[in-house]
Amino acid sequence: MIIDSHAHYEPRMLDLPGMIEKLDAAGVDKVALIPCINDLLPETPERLLALARTLSRSALTRPLVERIHRALLTPEGDLKLSGQVISVYARPDNESVARACEAHPDRLLGWMFLNPRNNPTVLDELEALRVRTNMIGVKLHPHWHDYRTGIAMPLLRRAEELGLPVLIHLGFGPRGDYRAICSAFPKLRVIAAHAGVPFYDDLWRHAKDHPNLFVDLSSPYIDEPLARAAVRALGAHRCLYGTDAPYGFHDADGSYDYGAIRGWVERMPLTTSERERVLAGNAAELLGIG
Repeated sequence: MIIDSHAHYEPRMLDLPGMIEKLDAAGVDKVALIPCINDLLPETPERLLALARTLSRSALTRPLVERIHRALLTPEGDLKLSGQVISVYARPDNESVARACEAHPDRLLGWMFLNPRNNPTVLDELEALRVRTNMIGVKLHPHWHDYRTGIAMPLLRRAEELGLPVLIHLGFGPRGDYRAICSAFPKLRVIAAHAGVPFYDDLWRHAKDHPNLFVDLSSPYIDEPLARAAVRALGAHRCLYGTDAPYGFHDADGSYDYGAIRGWVERMPLTTSERERVLAGNAAELLGIG
């Protein structure tokens, strides 16, 4: 079995029938979908992504990446790129993902994308969504939603009570305090997106103190050498295959290439059982997939 633990429902790039067709062709059995968070972006050149990855791996140069990030935000929290403003959605469209899961319960799972910033009803939103078909965990994005992780503590506490995993795209500094989260909620299964961006090596070192901390291996936020380094540092039992589809990694027809990141995993010097854990076993356990 192959489980994509981190993908997006973005029908402006890949509609539902096209996604199912792609999953069939790639031999991906299940995919956990996240609502999109922003208007469509121009694609970031690989050389800039590579520079950001390199600078982020050191605590000395990481603040440079943070300054660049903050320079790209409007006062309202939207993105300003190439002379245009690109909206960041304060309330991602969870309903679209819930409906997709209901239409394809054998293939699709749903992350409940919640934003605790200035949202007094976020716990009610969680309670309403968690009873929908195949909604398997909470997604948080303090990086683009721009909040200190401390304000998410009531939501994280409820997720721990419910036994729901949390997938979090960490922000810089107090917007990504994974150590405080893992310490406060030791029974909460915390998956740091994109190999722990923007902390990478620092997160991997501290993970030994937090057995409830995992990473996914998704998106152009990482590359093949960085994915290998994450698995080497954390062990195969704490890494989950993911894609961030349909962003990045274009196929010959211009749509998403599901073979790109899977190829990284298949080329890693792992045993068969370790590779199976990364591609499906870890996700099956953490997401409660039978």
